Amino acid sequence: MFQEQFFREAIQLGEQGRGRCGINPFIGALLVKDGRVIGRGYSQKCGKNHAEIEAILNAQESTEGADLYVTMEPCCHFGKTPPCTDAIVKAGIKRVYAGIKDPNPLVNGKGFEILKAAGIEVMSGFEEEKIKKQLEYYLTYRREHRPFIIMKNAVSLDSKIATGNGESQWISCPEARVYSHKLRQEAGAVLTGIETVLSDDPLLNVRLEDKVEPVLRIILDSRLRIPLDSKIVGTASEFPTIAFKRDDYSDPIKEKTLQEKNIQIKSVPPETEEFLSLTHLIDELNKLELPVILIEAGPRICSSFIRAGLVDKLYYFIAPKLIGGNQSVFDDLGVDRIAQSINIRIDSLEKVGNDLLIIGYVLK
Repeated sequence: MFQEQFFREAIQLGEQGRGRCGINPFIGALLVKDGRVIGRGYSQKCGKNHAEIEAILNAQESTEGADLYVTMEPCCHFGKTPPCTDAIVKAGIKRVYAGIKDPNPLVNGKGFEILKAAGIEVMSGFEEEKIKKQLEYYLTYRREHRPFIIMKNAVSLDSKIATGNGESQWISCPEARVYSHKLRQEAGAVLTGIETVLSDDPLLNVRLEDKVEPVLRIILDSRLRIPLDSKIVGTASEFPTIAFKRDDYSDPIKEKTLQEKNIQIKSVPPETEEFLSLTHLIDELNKLELPVILIEAGPRICSSFIRAGLVDKLYYFIAPKLIGGNQSVFDDLGVDRIAQSINIRIDSLEKVGNDLLIIGYVLK
């Protein structure tokens, strides 16, 4: 008999795989027998055990006749690991309580059918909305064939990102900056523009509690203006870095120098004189199998991604400071009428240190 508390625990278990599973979903699984949990598991990093396998391996007694609570349909194909459905059948599991169907075309209901054909009772549709939110990166990647895109901004109370002379460090409080590094860690890929590199000379890595971690750094630099003495170039041997230029721009010497410093150069067509084609950029990023990308950039990049309808989720830090001037984060949005406004569905409001954090979804 289905028991809600076990499914809630499976959802919580899935969170332990967040940020570790690459393009795979981070799911949780529980094995229950006679009203007792006998095995727990969550998705390991890409290429390692899925949650169901972990739960079976961690079982403290025979799995014969047990119930499996799992947040997503078990896989039924050979990838980097064997099908979970085979292991579930072999383990003698009697019932499967699942959350949502896996939209991966290699699965997409086939996993459920295989289990049913083996005589296993399968029920699904539990906590669907909660799981869809939990797995929003994976679901966007599978259904829309693109990364889920998060944008993070830090502004003053009057919506400014810098003083009149361009000083911007630091508008947000220390706690907000720690939160931002955790966002980078979860995303695994950070995108910015050349103007941010020129003005701030950022590292764009993860720095938490004296621990430094790499993320993929993506620089939009249509004419390869990135300085050779910048921190990005100087640390490219430690942290993977890609610079995107326009495909009709050529500077063989600069390009060769950057490549020798371990910066990968990719080309995409221009959209305008100033901007790269975001459609082609997303196609290229999708080839890299990136489930989620965090944008930390200036007004032009932020505005262009918002205008193109490519931003899914917004993390908007507001610091209780008044700066004045005209350095606003969405200066280039180009809204002339209220009817053209970009609407945000607020998901949560919270205080981080002395800053206010608004988390919301951009309505398309």
